[in-house]
Amino acid sequence: MMQLFRLFLLFSLIAFAAPGNAAALAPIKINCADFLTKLHIKPAQVQFVQCKLENDRQGKPLLAIYRVAGAHAATAEAFFARVVKLSPLKKSCCQWDGPSSQFTGKDGRNYRIYMVSPETSVKYRKQWGDIPNFEIVVETLTEDF
Repeated sequence: MMQLFRLFLLFSLIAFAAPGNAAALAPIKINCADFLTKLHIKPAQVQFVQCKLENDRQGKPLLAIYRVAGAHAATAEAFFARVVKLSPLKKSCCQWDGPSSQFTGKDGRNYRIYMVSPETSVKYRKQWGDIPNFEIVVETLTEDF
């Protein structure tokens, strides 16, 4: 019986490691980059800050971080609402934020985008110019899970 179990286990490992399943074992090849520029959807007012790999998170996402001046935040928000269906930002507690939006880029990859202000006392959209900068984050996964 034990030998039969070992044979089953060996067959299972061989089947899992077969060439058709190799993609499930290997990380997805993608480099950190200015994703919005690469996808041709970056408004002129939006500035790329950095891209970083978050190895400690599930899916090991790459995060491209952007900044937009408060005076241009409404224009950027409207652009991303139109292009990638970003939800409108709302005042919540101490900042302006909203749920993230998922979209598929022209490169076929899945992305998640969200926009957020720093902590602020600004209560009305018409005062967004008083907020120095908003942050826009675009992330994509480097591993399936």
